[in-house]
Amino acid sequence: MTRKPPGQVRADLAHRRDPGVRTALVEGVSARGLSRIAQLERADLRPGAAAAAWRRWQAFARASAEERADMLYYGHAGCCPDPRDDRDVLERVLRVLPLRDARALRRRIETIDSACGM
Repeated sequence: MTRKPPGQVRADLAHRRDPGVRTALVEGVSARGLSRIAQLERADLRPGAAAAAWRRWQAFARASAEERADMLYYGHAGCCPDPRDDRDVLERVLRVLPLRDARALRRRIETIDSACGM
């Protein structure tokens, strides 16, 4: 019987959190939803990307119209995070969440969207 290489065995193990490392949270999402977000972040994004996108999207909505225009322009120019990219990250998060969490988060996002006219 052939053996798997040790690196493959470790890669197949369930991901364990490092002690002392805090996970960035999106408020109002269940533990199961946070687990799905963590899986998405490990696979396609970076750790904490969903919570960072959520915070930046909220800041974008609270900004004045002039500040929002600046954020969109400079985000497009490449020197700052683009709020539209944050919104895309949130859409990806909504697709992986359990139905109940996705509905609750979508309502919160839609409230923010309507506040900033998106």
